[in-house]
Amino acid sequence: MTLKQSAKKDFYLRLHHWYLKHKAFLEEWSDKPNEKGYYPYKHRNVRSAYHSFKRYMDYLFTYEKHDDLNIEKTTNRLENLFGQLKEKLSHHTGLMKRHKIMFIKDFLNKKSC
Repeated sequence: MTLKQSAKKDFYLRLHHWYLKHKAFLEEWSDKPNEKGYYPYKHRNVRSAYHSFKRYMDYLFTYEKHDDLNIEKTTNRLENLFGQLKEKLSHHTGLMKRHKIMFIKDFLNKKSC
């Protein structure tokens, strides 16, 4: 099951069960001290990802809270829009800051119609 196909409650339960299953792995300490003399956790990146999911759980499922706003589950459309904007701006590298701002405003206004 992916995040896109999940509901908040289901995702939270699956994440919690995953944590319980891998708790010992997540709490492993390194055998070697770092430059400050501390023994860091071995799996910092996995721990960080887990804690990010926990911390941002409410924001990940904003689209469920506000059905009336028709918020999409993913940011794909927004990323596509910014990709197009970035590509268009790459052809105009010499623009001054205020002209870039005007270009971006014009681009976004045309896309919103």
